[in-house]
Amino acid sequence: MFAPRLLFRLSVGALVLLAPRPSIAQQHIALPPVNLGASSFMDGPGGPGLLTREVVTLFDAQRFTGAGGQTVPGNNTLFTLTEITHVGYSPPIEVLGGYWGVEVLAPVAIVDLATPAGEAHATGIGDLTFSPLVFQAPNLRLLGRPFFHRLDVDVNAPTGQYRREALVSVGSHVWSLNPYYAFTWLPFDRVETSWRLHYLWNSANDAAGAGYGATTIQPGQAVHVNGAVSIEVAGSVRAGVAGYVLQQITDSLADGRPVAGSRERVAALGPGLDMFANGGRTQLTANAYWEFAVENRPAGARLNLVALHVW
Repeated sequence: MFAPRLLFRLSVGALVLLAPRPSIAQQHIALPPVNLGASSFMDGPGGPGLLTREVVTLFDAQRFTGAGGQTVPGNNTLFTLTEITHVGYSPPIEVLGGYWGVEVLAPVAIVDLATPAGEAHATGIGDLTFSPLVFQAPNLRLLGRPFFHRLDVDVNAPTGQYRREALVSVGSHVWSLNPYYAFTWLPFDRVETSWRLHYLWNSANDAAGAGYGATTIQPGQAVHVNGAVSIEVAGSVRAGVAGYVLQQITDSLADGRPVAGSRERVAALGPGLDMFANGGRTQLTANAYWEFAVENRPAGARLNLVALHVW
């Protein structure tokens, strides 16, 4: 349960979706950051080549929420600016009819936090994400229409700076396994829908701050989904709606014991634009999201700007 006055500790990781950590009685054991909304339109198509992708995310939260979705009392605000460099490579060699590749994502984050207990600022390189297996599966047809899909096994490594007693850290100090399955279906001419289905597992953190009242803490497991629908409005320009949902499915653990009321939830929806250039090898995407149905997290608005190029 949340106490009347709370101290929030935040961890800024690979995709900077931050969560509160109250430190009176027992701090909330936050999930590490994951991809919520950083992928949207035309996500499924792919093939061999060298991919570079830059993601800039601004997140502004003007309230924090508790276990039942209630607003935490006091002036609680959070602002983050994140830039992620994503590099992937897939050789031009078919495997099982598709293409195998690898990738790495390196984030840099700036975060400003204000709570009744104090203010904090952090800047630095966050936790690296890498995948030894990106499999672009063979293109299919669903109900006679084009269907593109991909499997990716992402691993988040605890490489970012982590300070156990700091209000804000740019690392989570946990290993995470975060595989996903992505697909794009074109059910009608000029219309597409894209989805990413993720699962999240986290290791234990053996350097918990004193406010947790435990030697080790372990964020719970979660599932999260990105979804989008768009229509071609002019040549290579698409417009549509995108959103994301995250639901923690197991309690977080403190010294191996479940912590009641620790599960996080968030949903978001908003408009977006997508544009292709250079014969489809360059993709520029902008999405704005407004969050709702939030529990145990800051609730706010998000702007994602993405530039992708295949060499």
